[in-house]
Amino acid sequence: MATLKDMRLKAFVKEETKKALLKCGRNLVEKDGIEALSARKLAKAANSSVGVIYNIFATMDDYVAEQNVLTLQELYQQMNSLVLSKNPFNNLNHYADVLSAYIEANPNLWHLLYNRHLAADAPKSTIAEARIIKKIDILISFQVVPLIGNMNAKEKRLAIKVLEMSLFAVSGYLLGNKLNAKSGLNRGSLCKLLMNTYVAGMASLRKEK
Repeated sequence: MATLKDMRLKAFVKEETKKALLKCGRNLVEKDGIEALSARKLAKAANSSVGVIYNIFATMDDYVAEQNVLTLQELYQQMNSLVLSKNPFNNLNHYADVLSAYIEANPNLWHLLYNRHLAADAPKSTIAEARIIKKIDILISFQVVPLIGNMNAKEKRLAIKVLEMSLFAVSGYLLGNKLNAKSGLNRGSLCKLLMNTYVAGMASLRKEK
């Protein structure tokens, strides 16, 4: 019969193995793209086995979801570390700068996130993913409220969905080629346009109620 000490040791080893697999897979994606992320390739890179991977992650889709949580956490931490001014409009544009810069710096990791959520048969966000997305929405909401006023619970839920869909949609462009230089637009300005359109859209929604 396993003792409490044995159970704790087993849980510790499993958690450390999980961290190592996530780190190794992250490096694979950053270096070689999402095509490099399969159970067999991950096992080889991590000097492990497919069996060990599936013992920790039920499916590779679950593994990808955990990677996406790490990506969203990194984005949130960068947004949350900004030194904000008293001007909410400027703050929203700073958040847009962080988003575009993060995607440009981590295109393959963001591609993994984008590919999972915008596929034809895209699964719903996991609880962990939804929590991070909500934290990002709360950061942005603090700056939106001074511009459009407080929102009720139903409006807040709608705002989260609007923001999530909009950010993922524009990130598809951020992953692609740059706009024609003659257009005068770049990835950062497009991201700012999205954020400003989001605020205007939420304001219009409130006026119609």
